[in-house]
Amino acid sequence: MKIVKIGGGVIPHIHSFREYLNGDLYVHGASDYVDDICRRAGVEVRRYRSVSGVEFRYTSPKILEYYVMGVMWANKELITYFQRTGIDAIGISGVDLGIVRARRKKLVKVIIDGKKKVLKDDHSGRIEGIKKKEIEALMQLGVPVIASLALGEENIPLNVDGDTLATRIAEVFDTEELIFLSDSAFLANGEVVERIPVDEVERYMEHASGGMRRKLMMAKRAIEGGVKCVAIQGLNGRTVIE
Repeated sequence: MKIVKIGGGVIPHIHSFREYLNGDLYVHGASDYVDDICRRAGVEVRRYRSVSGVEFRYTSPKILEYYVMGVMWANKELITYFQRTGIDAIGISGVDLGIVRARRKKLVKVIIDGKKKVLKDDHSGRIEGIKKKEIEALMQLGVPVIASLALGEENIPLNVDGDTLATRIAEVFDTEELIFLSDSAFLANGEVVERIPVDEVERYMEHASGGMRRKLMMAKRAIEGGVKCVAIQGLNGRTVIE
């Protein structure tokens, strides 16, 4: 089985990745779409860096509304593209059928101006469960394209990281291959790194920032969890972690 995670920034250029769209299941983000909706609405988007060094969008209750709009807008953009190219796809989110369950991160530790602070009203979630049987049933009807939303313990939608969601699904399905479609492959000193042994991932972290740090973290987790091959495919090349 092959799972493909499509980055939100990739969706407007998805035609450039057509040769890699041969997955059995897709997960996607929606960063650019959410930012666009918030900009039109005059709502400020704030990003913070976690204590682990990963940058993330602060999802306040107000931003959550726009996040849901953006992620489902992105979902339908992908579905219409897949249908045009002959892929019979089904567009859903992790909220549908409660496919992805998560617990809200009630206290999120971040670094602001070099100091540790705590956010208490963030509506992002920590994934706690994936409903495998429901996904398998959908796969009998078409190719699932899952937006990165989860159903929280209070039955409200939560923002969940797309790279993490793709990795968790890969673990549940004992996936052989996990591909992250991104603007760029992994770069070190301005050059594409074509191969990273899983036991050397930590060494390469110093060259990673933003979402690329999470991709490396998730690639390491996936390999250690049994996935045979993880790749970060960019327009400029490919990085394989194995």
